[in-house]
Amino acid sequence: MSRPLVLAVCLLLPAALAAQQPTPTPPPPQPAYATDSAAIHQAMVSLFDGMRSRDTAAMRSFFHEPAAMRSAYVRQGQNTISSDGIDAWITGVAGAPAGLLLDERIGPPEIRVDGNLASVWVYYEFYAGDNFSHCGVDSIQYGRTEAGWKIILLSDSKRREGCSKTL
Repeated sequence: MSRPLVLAVCLLLPAALAAQQPTPTPPPPQPAYATDSAAIHQAMVSLFDGMRSRDTAAMRSFFHEPAAMRSAYVRQGQNTISSDGIDAWITGVAGAPAGLLLDERIGPPEIRVDGNLASVWVYYEFYAGDNFSHCGVDSIQYGRTEAGWKIILLSDSKRREGCSKTL
């Protein structure tokens, strides 16, 4: 076989095979995004409002038990992923010194919804009183329940460098 013929076959064969493939079926239409997105955003804002006011009962109400909590950060030069439960976080909030404002300031979230599953990705900066502590990203997975959107996984990154300190 001549070189031009081999080249022609190599170029035309993928196109011929692609033409034989069935056209993929598009995904089904999704529920109204705006309504779900607004409800998820409000649940996230209310969770951090509960932390600021130390309303641990309200904070707990935003979770579907057993929800997981994870943090990714660098500790002593080592990449670290820690695992905590909701109870540890809520106990920490309740046990913070009286009068100390625990203020997680969030940026504009990216919210994605598919049926009964939703995801939020949002930059945050955390302040203990007037003191900047750290920044990172919250990645929150929600599931739709009969009682509304509940957190099934809350993960975050933590760092002290590269933070905007503008929120």
